[in-house]
Amino acid sequence: MNAKQLGRNIRRFREEAGLSQQSLAEQLNISFQQLQKYEYGQSRITIDRLMAIAQILHTSIAELISDSADYPETAGQSYSAEGERFGPFERVLVSPEEVQMLKAFRRIHSEKVRSMLVQQAKNWVEAERELLNWTKDSKS
Repeated sequence: MNAKQLGRNIRRFREEAGLSQQSLAEQLNISFQQLQKYEYGQSRITIDRLMAIAQILHTSIAELISDSADYPETAGQSYSAEGERFGPFERVLVSPEEVQMLKAFRRIHSEKVRSMLVQQAKNWVEAERELLNWTKDSKS
């Protein structure tokens, strides 16, 4: 892992989280220019700063420092039927709807709202399961 690759990873996760450089820099209490230096690989990042970046971007340090050399700018990307481009992290997902959900979820910065959303999704799964069981039982 080199500084330029780390910077590209930070930029990719920042953009996926829907944050501007200015917004992330403010949350890190650094200048916009310093964040630019990180993203262009022109300045080394301390482990404490890397931990803060990972926390703000709702990812892990391991993901930030992963060697994406396997994923040049176009390799590893896939496209939906509509031509929408998905990055390498998204290829483990099953559908474009999951990608949209993940991108939207990453834009939610409130832990309380995130938690409420996860709980609501679990409630919908349970409600659907009960409905399917009720429908199956009523046909018997």
